[in-house]
Amino acid sequence: MSRLNPLTLFFSAILFLILTFKAETSLHLIWLATSLGLMTAFTQLPIRVIARRVKPFLYYMPVMLILYLPLAVVLSGTGIEEQLRLLALPISRIFLMLSAMTIFLELTSTAAVLDVVRTIWFKAGGKWRWVENSFQMLYLVFRFFPMFRDEFSTRQTLDKALCFNDTSGRFFNIFTLAHHLPAVVSNIFHRAENLGMSMTIRGFGTKVPRGVAQPMSFGFSDLAAAGICILFILGFSSLA
Repeated sequence: MSRLNPLTLFFSAILFLILTFKAETSLHLIWLATSLGLMTAFTQLPIRVIARRVKPFLYYMPVMLILYLPLAVVLSGTGIEEQLRLLALPISRIFLMLSAMTIFLELTSTAAVLDVVRTIWFKAGGKWRWVENSFQMLYLVFRFFPMFRDEFSTRQTLDKALCFNDTSGRFFNIFTLAHHLPAVVSNIFHRAENLGMSMTIRGFGTKVPRGVAQPMSFGFSDLAAAGICILFILGFSSLA
């Protein structure tokens, strides 16, 4: 089966999140978790990738429970078992939502979603210049943000290599970010200005609508995914 369209993955993720909010019983949670496991197996996504993104939540939960349970027991007058029972459903919902969004983010990218939306706009024959300019602005933002991150990491690595300061501790990282931020942002602005000048010189953007370098299309796999989503909703609704 061919690769799913990013827009299909996006709406599938939104559907899963909506059903997760509507889950009220353990059967609903089991149905959602099973569907998530099948999706992971179908896409052959390594479990360690999901575990790496969910790990901060798993580290945070014990701390939250230690802080919340004593106050909840004292203020409500109920036992710890009752409080844990009340917390089980929302915690399970959050875990499933994090896992679902991890799968979506690993299977697609923001640029791919923009390509899909822009392809639909191009095929629809839209000729609004402000829409085209908005697309271009988003492309540039998502291009320069990784550049900002990489340049900051390079500067931080250079400081460590030259042994300018002690590199241990959270406060040092905050100080390093504040120290390098103006120079990095200024450098990014200069690159963006040079890129804009090059685009203007080459006559980019004079024609509307603009073409799409990597157009996306819907295929049989997306139709099959839509059918699976319908069956998924029917199965969820049939559970008591």
